[in-house]
Amino acid sequence: MILEEDVSILYFQVSKATNKIFQLSDGRCVIRKDKQTVPVSFDQISFERQEIISREYDRVFVDGATVDDLDLSLIKSMSNEYLPGLSAEYYLQQIGLAEFEAVELRFKRAALLLFAKNINKWHPRCQIRIIEVNGIVLKSGREYNVKNDETISGNIFELLSAGWNRIKPYLAYKTEFGENAVFEQKFSYPEEAIREAIVNAITHRDYSLNNGIEFYIYSNRIELVSPGRLLSTISIESLRNQEGNHESRNSNIANTLREHKIVRELGEGMRRIYEVLMQNEMDLPILEETRNSFKITFNNSSIYTDKELTYLKLFDSFDLSNNQKKIVLLGMKNKEISPNDIYSAMNTNDRNTYDREVTVLRNNKILKSVRTNQEATNLARKNRIAKNKIGRFKIAIPKN
Repeated sequence: MILEEDVSILYFQVSKATNKIFQLSDGRCVIRKDKQTVPVSFDQISFERQEIISREYDRVFVDGATVDDLDLSLIKSMSNEYLPGLSAEYYLQQIGLAEFEAVELRFKRAALLLFAKNINKWHPRCQIRIIEVNGIVLKSGREYNVKNDETISGNIFELLSAGWNRIKPYLAYKTEFGENAVFEQKFSYPEEAIREAIVNAITHRDYSLNNGIEFYIYSNRIELVSPGRLLSTISIESLRNQEGNHESRNSNIANTLREHKIVRELGEGMRRIYEVLMQNEMDLPILEETRNSFKITFNNSSIYTDKELTYLKLFDSFDLSNNQKKIVLLGMKNKEISPNDIYSAMNTNDRNTYDREVTVLRNNKILKSVRTNQEATNLARKNRIAKNKIGRFKIAIPKN
């Protein structure tokens, strides 16, 4: 307070804040963005605060944790894989999970999540709950329709192994003789895609939340619910577009699993899921976020309609590739097919791919020419359109 000539002047100052949120006297919350004061919602505030907590969770050192709390046999097997001859303590230091401080070795929380003997002592929800539902909707009360409900708990390495071993049988829909005259399980979902999704969930979930991973098996789909929303640097749209954006909230966990080749390079997991589903001609996954979770849904359905499948069955004897099937479907209504149609159907601009697939179809007399190259050139000039948009082919249905 400064007094001057009977005038009271209140003098004060506040420190600059570029990343803090302030609540005004009318209850509104704002944050500074460059030279502007921008309002923010309560949900955004909660999300940003939770993200900060989740990013730091696996990196902090845990008081009271000792080497006796860790599964030394598991660590030894991992260290031998990493570099034979390393002691457990030195291995943990080498991969950034422990540091010497004064006279003791201190462990980051990631070390306990990965290697704890008794995980419940350090995280009560390091687990996967598997719920098999009788039907397509989970009901409650008298109509409760859960057939099986089991929970697998353990450190991350245990979850990766035991969790998958328990989930895998739910994916099999029949057992039949294989090529080598031995029984083989056939799967209603691509095994590699589901496993990749589970590995991603265990690696990237928000461990600061006391929830476990939930795996729902319905009669027509699988839902995998992972605690925590996507990081602010990753969007649902970027995952759908397979842009390869990569960042893990659990940097220590992700780095360790990548070092042991359990996870792919960051950003490759979702791409691989999409790739496997497309190879198996199945619907692409549905990606969703709720306030505190991320969900991926695998529908047990083909990318083709029943009508398309019936049409493709006419070409069963040719063992068509996925791309060849897409080309064949262009001719379902006896439509003329342009080179541009073929490129679009295969979702590629690669000329070698075009030549390879078209050549096979032409050699098998499935793709027949209806217009020569010169005729296409003349028609394109006449109609003033690109030559590759002129119909050049039709599909010939095989004769029985």
